[in-house]
Amino acid sequence: MLCTCPLGSEITDIFIDTCPEEVGQIQKILVQRVFSAAGVKNSLTIASANPNVLATWTTLLAASDSTKVVQTPFLTNPVVEPGAPRTFGGGNATLGGVEIIVGREPTQFTAAFLSASQRSIKALKEIMCETIGVYLIDEYGRIIGISNNIATPTIFYPIPVHGFFVGDKKLGGLEEPDMNMMQFSFYPNWSDNLYIVTPTNFDALTALVTP
Repeated sequence: MLCTCPLGSEITDIFIDTCPEEVGQIQKILVQRVFSAAGVKNSLTIASANPNVLATWTTLLAASDSTKVVQTPFLTNPVVEPGAPRTFGGGNATLGGVEIIVGREPTQFTAAFLSASQRSIKALKEIMCETIGVYLIDEYGRIIGISNNIATPTIFYPIPVHGFFVGDKKLGGLEEPDMNMMQFSFYPNWSDNLYIVTPTNFDALTALVTP
């Protein structure tokens, strides 16, 4: 946690929005390298390379360079566990025994692929060696990433993640389907510039075709 010092002349304004913001159940994920070249982040300019039109994503899915996007199979049981505060002290170590908040932990994301082809799973395992970001696709077919500015967004980025892991097949036997578990972590403050794209001419759950 990094606090500005010296403080500004007044406390920060809090924007009160009359529109609620909700992300639905995450059902698919798009994966892309964080960088398209050394020091150059993958991104979409909202006004020109619009992330809300199918043509933009068709190009990225078909790309043969570091801008390429891939999609996962449908996933189930997505769980997002926000990071808890990181603290120091308590007892005699700090004034009045009150713990000091020094930061926040990463946010953990876990999910399962049910009855997935192990050809798909093997390809996902190879991504474990990459420096990647993700776009989340919710039940409404919307695409969730991050922007450069929460108030006036102009650039759309994948959300950087760390510790991407896909497990081996768990055999379900008589009572459960087979499954493979997936997990990764979002960095602290990952959702500060959350940006939700509502597609205008496609459903991101069904219309994105892998070449």
